[in-house]
Amino acid sequence: MHTTFITLALVLGAPDEHTFATTGAGDAAHTGPLVSLSLESATVRAPAGARAVGGLVSLARADQPRPPFPTGAQLISTSGERVRGALVGGDAKALAFRPACAEGDWKVPLDAVAAVWLVAPPADTPTDPAKYTWLNGTPPRDVLLYRNGDTARGSVAAFGPEGVTFATDGGAPRAVPFKDLAAVGFNPRFARPRKPKGAYARLTLADGTRFDATAVALKDGEVVAKPVLGPEVAIPIAKVIALDVLQSGAVYLSDLKPAKSEVSGFVGAGWPWVADRTVRGNPLRVLTPAGESTFDRGLGTHPRTTLTYALNGEYVRFEALVGLDAGTGKRGRASVRVLLDGKPADLPDLKALTAGLAVPVKLDVRGAKELALEVDFGPTGDVQGDVNWVGARVIRK
Repeated sequence: MHTTFITLALVLGAPDEHTFATTGAGDAAHTGPLVSLSLESATVRAPAGARAVGGLVSLARADQPRPPFPTGAQLISTSGERVRGALVGGDAKALAFRPACAEGDWKVPLDAVAAVWLVAPPADTPTDPAKYTWLNGTPPRDVLLYRNGDTARGSVAAFGPEGVTFATDGGAPRAVPFKDLAAVGFNPRFARPRKPKGAYARLTLADGTRFDATAVALKDGEVVAKPVLGPEVAIPIAKVIALDVLQSGAVYLSDLKPAKSEVSGFVGAGWPWVADRTVRGNPLRVLTPAGESTFDRGLGTHPRTTLTYALNGEYVRFEALVGLDAGTGKRGRASVRVLLDGKPADLPDLKALTAGLAVPVKLDVRGAKELALEVDFGPTGDVQGDVNWVGARVIRK
């Protein structure tokens, strides 16, 4: 009995090890504790021994869902990163932000920040800063949101350890303590998204933090990463939930413009499809075996919608997780098809899509010139028919 237990422990890993499912550009997909990691590949310890996945596309904890976006004090970058932490100072060019996931402060250029919350955003706050009613205005300005709900429009002149120096239009600069503020929003006209030129990773942590990194490695039970917004950090492996490699072998459909888009409603106008959000502008949520998961990338659709993408024979695989939205589709039904060059793929679980576990789709598209995603009305029309295509991507040859 004891010998058997020891053998199983050696094969499957110690009880405190964390299991990741990995996906690469090839057909290989292995699950197990991480042995090594880079932007190009990951190796896990599987029952048959170490297994490497080259052309790394993504890895995710097999036993935990992807968490929702953070709800506490946080920085939201112009590239969509969301980092829990605290604003602790800065100057006229950069703010000092102390992330909850690392020691020390990040010096973040002001033009890389969309907004920073000093308190938890209200529950009805839109996901994207571009939709903050308190921030939008003509002409665009920096905006202070006070804790009592008041706002001030003008320009951030500087940051100090206890507050911000702010000048309203036509007014003199004055000091505003952090303790009076709920958030600071920055002029979108000067936004400069910090997207790397080559491959990079979007890391998702257990507290909902999402940040981009130009390099990753596994060392002494920690994921060592070089964030775009700050210095190198070491994240305990237990806090890492997912890692997606961008601008590499995988091309997300949300980054592509459909060759054709057709939308019509059950009665009247239809719901326009949305990139990286649901049709209602919310984060993409679906139910997975590990629980309700929130994804950064994907497509939000609603019956009736057909999106057609030109492949031109340049890709080898299409993959996605397709499900009714975990929040707004709990009683919905829809008929979903995927077509390659006009021919429906054999995906019976999508034909009568109902609330429940999202359906994994993985199709060989070698030689295909066209990919079409079709969402049609179910037996109850389009009631709660919000269909999310999370992680929808094509893999290059």
